[in-house]
Amino acid sequence: MHKRTKPKNPPALQVIVTVSGGVADILFKPVGVTVLLYDYDVQSSDQKQPGVFRDPDGEFCCVGMWSRSDKIVGSEHWPVIRNALKGAYSRTWKCPDCGRKVDCSYEQLAEAGTPLCTDCNTEMEMQ
Repeated sequence: MHKRTKPKNPPALQVIVTVSGGVADILFKPVGVTVLLYDYDVQSSDQKQPGVFRDPDGEFCCVGMWSRSDKIVGSEHWPVIRNALKGAYSRTWKCPDCGRKVDCSYEQLAEAGTPLCTDCNTEMEMQ
């Protein structure tokens, strides 16, 4: 019988937003995270312009949306961006029978579930 271990808590997901001169933009966002950015700095004369909407509370705003399938990466030389890109959103899995190791991202796990060892067809365990 396979020994079950409690999985480690995944790291906190990171989304990095920059604001410069009153303009906000997404600098980093991993795949699998949807981001909505509400900008309330709209003039009363702009309220009938394309791209100006009402938020759930009825306030006028511009809405920026980045879907879960978008991957946004800017300024890769920044240490916080480099750390986020190093696979912080994946885990190593090991076969309890043969010791084979593989790295699986959370996106892969969501699609396929617990990985199986390709050498011996055994369910792998998270390291």
